[in-house]
Amino acid sequence: MGELFYWNEDIKKIVNEKSVLIYGAGMMGNALYRCLSEEPYHKHVTGFIVNQKKNNPSCIGQVPVMDLEEGSAYKNCLILVALHDKHMDLALKTLKEREFTNLLPVTFDGDTWTYIRGNWLRNREKKLTPRYLDQVTEKKCSIYVAYSDRDKNLTEVPPLKRFEQSIQVGAALTQNKRFMVCDDVGENISLKNRKYCELTALYWIWKHDLTQYLGLSHYRRRFTMDENQIYELLETGFDLMVTVPIINFAGVKQQYALDHELSDWETMIDVIHEKYPEYDQAAQKVENGNYYYGYNMFIARREILHQYCKWLFTILEECENRIGEKQDSYQNRYIGFLSERLLTIFIEKNRDLRVIIADKHFVER
Repeated sequence: MGELFYWNEDIKKIVNEKSVLIYGAGMMGNALYRCLSEEPYHKHVTGFIVNQKKNNPSCIGQVPVMDLEEGSAYKNCLILVALHDKHMDLALKTLKEREFTNLLPVTFDGDTWTYIRGNWLRNREKKLTPRYLDQVTEKKCSIYVAYSDRDKNLTEVPPLKRFEQSIQVGAALTQNKRFMVCDDVGENISLKNRKYCELTALYWIWKHDLTQYLGLSHYRRRFTMDENQIYELLETGFDLMVTVPIINFAGVKQQYALDHELSDWETMIDVIHEKYPEYDQAAQKVENGNYYYGYNMFIARREILHQYCKWLFTILEECENRIGEKQDSYQNRYIGFLSERLLTIFIEKNRDLRVIIADKHFVER
């Protein structure tokens, strides 16, 4: 087994099992299988379990795909339930009713999936430009945690650290002002929050905060560093810190087309070519690659953040002009979706940046 850099009780549980099964044969199940069967885990995956074999392959690689009846022979084995969190409760209920007893949820946003892919990526880090964060450390830093009046209630509410402060996004769209800092004060794009998501906070930070290091996180996605670590980190003079990349084994562009609208991606590529042709090669490499830095979550030196935001919002504004409004409220967030991939293109083009990859914590409901 290779070296494990990210570790929690779920990782320990997986490592200690001789073999595992995966419930779900979709994108998450396939990606989980790929990571666990390779370095550093080299874990034997006995099979995939699905509700019905119809519309599913008979096997993935050499691993059989079984329905619930066939999978019942493995009721006491460790089953990794690899699904988006919105489907998780129903899946766990179904499996428990079928008397599967050893279930481990692995959701797309959850910490365990972040750790699994983080270990997989770190064993290939020579292929990545950034170096990973083990021990890091402030001078002067403001990390904004984005909230809105539509946030879900959480059972866990992590307290703000001294270098963090809350910011309400989409504040111009509501009378319910919950926080001292809102993104509708001064120069802002708060009214565009339905499309721009947490980027309305990023725009406000860019235009209003002159702190030496600036960052953005979310009420459910938080950096894990403590105060001593962030202070030591800033002393290193890094340029940009991002979270563990999201893996798209199908390819970044191809996966985007499956989840969203391909025409939006193609519009973004056209805009890059027209306004920043020097980024064409980086854009092509990212769209043909299999990972990107997600969540619009990062910490950057102020000068780098200003450089990035000028580039980013120029591209996004033109994309918005060309694409317009969508009827589907989820797909209408296309500006936020595109921007996640644009961050990776920016990093790929500016390979001289001192980039660090850090861990994040996803707050469960």
